[in-house]
Amino acid sequence: MKISTTTLALTALAADLVAAGNIKPSCQCCSALATNPSLVGKVWTPDDERYDARLKEYYSANAAQAPWCMVLPESTEDVSTLMKVLTEHSCPFGMRSGAHTAFQGGNGIKDGVTVDFGHLNATTYDETTQIASMNPGQTWGDAYKVLADYSVVAIGGRADVVGIGGFTTGGGYSFHTGVRGFACDNVVNFEVVLGDGSIVNANAEENHDLWVALKGGSGNFGFVTRIDQKVWPSSEIYANLNSYSIDKRPAVRQRYYDFVNKQDDEPESQVIGAMSYANGAWACAIIMSNIDAEISDVFDPFFEIESTTSIPATGPAHEVVPIFTGPTPLGLYANWQTGMVDHNLEIMEAMDEIVFEYFNKAIGLVEDGENKIQLIWQWQPVTQGIVDVMQKQGGNALGLDATVLDGPVIMYNIVFTADTEETQAATLPTIFALNKAILAKADELGHNKHWQFLNYAHGSQDPISHYGAENIALMKAVSAKYDQGQVFQNLRQTGFKLPA
Repeated sequence: MKISTTTLALTALAADLVAAGNIKPSCQCCSALATNPSLVGKVWTPDDERYDARLKEYYSANAAQAPWCMVLPESTEDVSTLMKVLTEHSCPFGMRSGAHTAFQGGNGIKDGVTVDFGHLNATTYDETTQIASMNPGQTWGDAYKVLADYSVVAIGGRADVVGIGGFTTGGGYSFHTGVRGFACDNVVNFEVVLGDGSIVNANAEENHDLWVALKGGSGNFGFVTRIDQKVWPSSEIYANLNSYSIDKRPAVRQRYYDFVNKQDDEPESQVIGAMSYANGAWACAIIMSNIDAEISDVFDPFFEIESTTSIPATGPAHEVVPIFTGPTPLGLYANWQTGMVDHNLEIMEAMDEIVFEYFNKAIGLVEDGENKIQLIWQWQPVTQGIVDVMQKQGGNALGLDATVLDGPVIMYNIVFTADTEETQAATLPTIFALNKAILAKADELGHNKHWQFLNYAHGSQDPISHYGAENIALMKAVSAKYDQGQVFQNLRQTGFKLPA
């Protein structure tokens, strides 16, 4: 697309004004992007109705930061171009994939440019190699739909609205984790645009160190523009959500404990536990799943407990996963926190008591609190079998091998949602205190594993610092090698950085 001589003249004038100190960096950066021949029409500014509509599509209102402008690349070459513009003009930037990270600064920037991958969102499949190629802006639900035509499924999210890019580079716990490890462990190649705009591939043979670092290292090394992943040879899965009255919690806890101790014997089956509060009522639940689409008898102990509801489903992932995702209302104030403890009944019971105590306090902090805040307290296992699979598939940067030396562990997630910013301000400090109390109790009992899952972490947490000295050293070396200008440590302002 040609640019008019008037536009070029105005751009030249803007450059002169910048040099004279008479124009804001926001104007300089957005003007340089908008007038680049390759990016014309792909830069959205606050006076564009598409800009406002895009902000309303964030999962959490906390994350919906209004940037100077948004740039929505449509190809890897576009990403290379915009990378060069951003570095040339020293533009602070953030990156957005599916916009499912909840905290402020997770996937959007206020004082800078948001690089939004929403238009880089295709999935293709090569039947010969059995490799699915997915762009970062694709959601797992849409990817599953494409792959279902070939009767295969990628190793991806258990929520259909989650974006592929951030989920995978953060690790990615899936229904297939018992057999295939995390989503990142199934990546055979990353296509990456580095801080100097060059395009490289990272895999087991080429740029191997970058390949390993990207498996858990998040957005610290470049823009990932394509993820090539080995698929699972069936799109069919079985899942069942059993909900129970809260008085059944001790029985559900015991069954979960017993199941995880034997999970590596049947890794195709998985159980995720949860306790929740919404609309004035507590409940607990178990999601059972099997990637061979079978109702295994290992689930029988959970069926023996009287349930309030049972929602079974068998079918392709793009049909089953949304049943367990449920509706995802936008515009609410969501906050996630995470931690890891031993798979131990003593700490499990103690954590439940802490959750009850602190969340009930939070309810009382605002009028009609029982209808204004919600909680999901979720826990899932990491076992030796899962870590063994990770290592067999080339390893990753997560450092989970050290966490399972004494047996399985519990990776937990606290999902707290408030209806308004005012409600959040009044109650969120108590939810932060809830997690601190859990970790303090785990320390007291000797059950704290001191590890944080990046995909579940809050912005106040520092998950990468828990990956272990060897992995941190690897990632720092990769950053120095592939991002010599340290663009993704300095200009990138969203997500989690490498430890200082």
